[in-house]
Amino acid sequence: MELPPIETLKTLFIAGHLIGLAFGVGGALTLDIIAFRYFYLERITHEKLVLFHFIARLVTLGLIILWGTGLAFLWIYWQSQPELLGNPKVWAKVVIVIVLTVNGYFLHHKVFPVLDRNLGHHMFHRVTVDEKAMMFTLSSISIISWGFPLVLGIASSLNFTTGMENILAFYFLMLSSTCLLMLLIFKLFLEPFKRFVIDRPVRRPTARS
Repeated sequence: MELPPIETLKTLFIAGHLIGLAFGVGGALTLDIIAFRYFYLERITHEKLVLFHFIARLVTLGLIILWGTGLAFLWIYWQSQPELLGNPKVWAKVVIVIVLTVNGYFLHHKVFPVLDRNLGHHMFHRVTVDEKAMMFTLSSISIISWGFPLVLGIASSLNFTTGMENILAFYFLMLSSTCLLMLLIFKLFLEPFKRFVIDRPVRRPTARS
């Protein structure tokens, strides 16, 4: 069976790549919004948890599509344009997708069970400090690692001009900065706001005799 022309394959793989990124970026943002709005500010309900896991499966599907189309691009480069395999940006994206894959494994096996365990409670009910740090770290890695390949794809000026080590150094700087920022926002703003505004018991007027 004869394969379609290379340019046709490229177009198909680009479309698939964008769909995978859309599932991943959109899904990761939606998961964070649901976790904050419905699991942190409110008690976790069965309906919201089912929706959360459904969107998480879409993100996983996006990651699978990203791997499939990414490997297809490497095959095309190897077959028709081997010089493109020397582009450091390509291999930086491969490293970031590997990080995404490992991070996804830990999200599904470490963070999601905490949410399932706290059904009927707030997401941080009986959650240790270490577990909170893990949840914030993995969430930060997810959102940055999904957005970064999208930025790299747009930034054509980085092709063959910026080393892989420089791209990854900036990526890991963004990761560490985002993790620290999220922890600071949580400790300095979200926790006090939740404690003194949302969780504050409503005073009932005393009946006059």
